[in-house]
Amino acid sequence: MNGVDLKGRVSLPAAFRQTIEIRCGSGKVASGLEKTLRMTRHPSLPCIEVSDGLQIAETEEQMTAHAARVSEQTGELMGDILDRLEAEAFPLMKDVNFDAAGRMILPERLRSKASITGDAFFVGRGRRFRIWSPDILRATPGGESEEVIEEMEELLAKRKERG
Repeated sequence: MNGVDLKGRVSLPAAFRQTIEIRCGSGKVASGLEKTLRMTRHPSLPCIEVSDGLQIAETEEQMTAHAARVSEQTGELMGDILDRLEAEAFPLMKDVNFDAAGRMILPERLRSKASITGDAFFVGRGRRFRIWSPDILRATPGGESEEVIEEMEELLAKRKERG
């Protein structure tokens, strides 16, 4: 749980940074993209879905292979197929960089779609993670598990105690 200021600046939690550094330090991520995150509107939930550099590279590799197969079968231009696949997979896609301290800016349009204002709650999902507005997560049945929502409520209560 981290605060978001009026300009959309927020810090990526340290545990997430460490995981991203390990994943993106494997040599599969192009130099300079280790601190790049791809943010999109989740296709069915009111939150931001985030992929790290390794996930971006793996997804692009899979999409390119799929587009090549479809192009061979249909004769359609591979670039057109890739454009369509990317638009479907990454609605409102934005690439965002974070600095050594994890500071980054959540894109305004994605913040608006996810109704993220004062707080951002980060939820790890294996190869990806999600960023939620706590109020929206509470109001979204099936958005996350009960254990995740309990954790969020505990973090909010601790912040409130500290003032």
